[in-house]
Amino acid sequence: MNCPVCNYKKNTLLLKLNNFPIYQHPMSDTSNIPLPHAIDIEYSICKQCAHAFQLNYNKDILEAIYKHHYYTPSPENIGASFRHDFIKFINKNNIIDEKTLNILEIGCSSGEVLAEIKSIYSNVEYHGIEPNEETAIAAEKKELIVEKAFFTEKIASSLCFQSDLIYSRHVIEHIFDFKGFFKAIAKIRHSTSTLILETPSLDWSITQPSTQAFHVEHIHVFSERSLVTLANQFGWFKDKSTVTASGNLIISFTNKEQKSLLPLAPSDNGKLKQKIDNDIQALKSYCKDKEFIFWGAGTGAVTILALTGLKPLFVIDGNPNKTGKRFCGLNYTIKYSIDTINDLINKDLDKKLTIIISSSFHDEIKHELASLGWRGNIHAPYALK
Repeated sequence: MNCPVCNYKKNTLLLKLNNFPIYQHPMSDTSNIPLPHAIDIEYSICKQCAHAFQLNYNKDILEAIYKHHYYTPSPENIGASFRHDFIKFINKNNIIDEKTLNILEIGCSSGEVLAEIKSIYSNVEYHGIEPNEETAIAAEKKELIVEKAFFTEKIASSLCFQSDLIYSRHVIEHIFDFKGFFKAIAKIRHSTSTLILETPSLDWSITQPSTQAFHVEHIHVFSERSLVTLANQFGWFKDKSTVTASGNLIISFTNKEQKSLLPLAPSDNGKLKQKIDNDIQALKSYCKDKEFIFWGAGTGAVTILALTGLKPLFVIDGNPNKTGKRFCGLNYTIKYSIDTINDLINKDLDKKLTIIISSSFHDEIKHELASLGWRGNIHAPYALK
């Protein structure tokens, strides 16, 4: 298979994840989800633009996930660090100014970022595109204008505006058709529009190394080189960029062509595979003869469960909207973290238990545990070593 970004023929195997769960987020009802519930995933990496991509994926299954099973709306204080990093990037680079009249977020989820930007810059018209009905309704409750649909050229053509700022966060790695995506953007941009794309960073993943960017829903994992290469093909040119401490690549693009060298390609040399093997063994060894709980009911938990075969007493999460939901194919019903932790502390059981933080938001969860008075062990496998 040629590289989906630059069409180069030469690529090499980067990573293989066997028997990996398809459904990454808990659901209210898993009884109507057809088999299979797990598949083998292979990522190749392009030798020219350093783009990582899945060799095989099921578009129908992924579209059903995005529409019905993708994300559970959360309170504003849950998982806030990612959106704060994004807004910091906007403010630091003065991307929004007095000339900014219209902002569009592609894949706005439940509208947390749009709402926070709106609280800072009130004299702007805000729009969102979101295919998941549950999260789109949550965004509308924040008094945002939301189109409940996948972002296509047809949908973009139906919008009666052009945007000064168009952005998407953690969308581009899910896109099946890059040409269609950028043609849709072309329908709503003008000559001085800014485009911002945020996505998990392959450079960061290889440097750490970290496997958190690799799972069923991520068809692509972009290096800075591959994302710039892709955007250049559609008339967007890099202006500013950063990689956050959490491993997210954020790049702003303009229509103004700038003569510059492409970013260097990251070098893997087998480090990711070795990282997986080492982390699996280290976590299994740490948990041996311990009773433990997973805090974090999302992709992080599913990944650890799939790779290690560990069996926590239960899985908890700080998002009350996940309480009572279940992972497809896994025998865990999500408990609300605050109630669970308080109950364990009150019964003096916390000293004998270990919290495994199965989430990228490990700093926030550690802070929450400290504020609750947790006295047991805490281990965060996704924290940087």
